[in-house]
Amino acid sequence: MSEKLTDELKQVIRDEFVHGYTDAQGIRRYPTIDALVVRHGVARATLYKASNDNDWQGEKNRYQTELTVKLDEERMQRMVSDAKRLDDTSIQIAQAMLGKVGRRLQKSMEAEQRGEDMMALTSSDLHQLSSVASNAQKIGKLALGQAQEISKVSADVSNPEAFKSVMEQLDELAAARSQADSGSVH
Repeated sequence: MSEKLTDELKQVIRDEFVHGYTDAQGIRRYPTIDALVVRHGVARATLYKASNDNDWQGEKNRYQTELTVKLDEERMQRMVSDAKRLDDTSIQIAQAMLGKVGRRLQKSMEAEQRGEDMMALTSSDLHQLSSVASNAQKIGKLALGQAQEISKVSADVSNPEAFKSVMEQLDELAAARSQADSGSVH
């Protein structure tokens, strides 16, 4: 004998058809009308009539579309948030790298001015520091959405102050080296 399809039971079955239900394993299920007939023990013809008369399939389709759009929007927001966090971290790392290069150059210049040749940077040291500065600039520019590969450094105001400072220190160091080299040739 079939269960009587009351208004309350019809609403429960409609909700399960349109919105789905969570089974014992915690999985969301979207049953067919036939599966709901068995699940609730109601007459098949009665449930099909109620479903057709009230356009449950249309409601289910609209719900699924809205759900997909909402999930996509939430995923997009999470991705935007993650991308911002990654970019901010990348910029902080790039600035830290440039700061370390700048401090190393400054210490070397000060040591050279005091005549402490032991602290002087070798060509290899300068090459490594230059490489670190270049990589830091690439990381920073990429995080800021600018070109990934930088073929030449421009002097516009969009360069980070830390990079400008490093470049100025490199210029000063090169000039000091040049002066020291020319002074020792006499």
